[in-house]
Amino acid sequence: MRKSIISAMIVGFMGMGSMAAYAEAKQPLTAGEAQTIRIMAGATIGQTLQGAMNVTHLGVISNRSRVCGTLVGGIGGGYLTTQGDAGFVYESVATEEDVKAAVARMMEQEAVYLAFGGEFQRDENIKVLEQTLVALADANYQGTIVFHATTWAQQQPQDILKNNAKVAGYLASAKLAAITLDIPNSQAALQKVTVTGTDVKLEEMGRVDLREDLVALFRRA
Repeated sequence: MRKSIISAMIVGFMGMGSMAAYAEAKQPLTAGEAQTIRIMAGATIGQTLQGAMNVTHLGVISNRSRVCGTLVGGIGGGYLTTQGDAGFVYESVATEEDVKAAVARMMEQEAVYLAFGGEFQRDENIKVLEQTLVALADANYQGTIVFHATTWAQQQPQDILKNNAKVAGYLASAKLAAITLDIPNSQAALQKVTVTGTDVKLEEMGRVDLREDLVALFRRA
């Protein structure tokens, strides 16, 4: 009888522990944790762009928001830690005039990283991304355009391709890449993007392991 009671207690405690772990996993992120994700992910992105792509002059354009600013801080930190004398230019945008001015500053950069997501709705992100791609097309930017993981996961570029022939024509001959996440395997991938008409094709260029604590935060996001 005593053995049965002890066994029941053990099973009970295991159940309570599992329930507690489940509840913790589902807890919403704190404001600080939402920033931490961007810092950690940004650092990984910056290291990847400098390492795997060997970019020595990087430009970044993002929404003008708190979390996007934090993300870009992480990108810049990771990128410049890998090569301290590399060139780095950042602009945040809120209006079409901002976009035009930002693109003008990116023309000498080998790659421009486009990060539209975070605190904005998808439709708002698509609007600003489309303005940015139109401005890049008008300026005939010849460097590599890299789409942020959220920007790509929301299929923002794909929607723009279907509705803007000018952008579709420009991207068909542009050098493109995207970051994608593989959270089940705790990895991120760098993808080469090829555009044909309104269709896109991904070709994996490499993978990087993500920190365990970053993956844990992603699972709760």
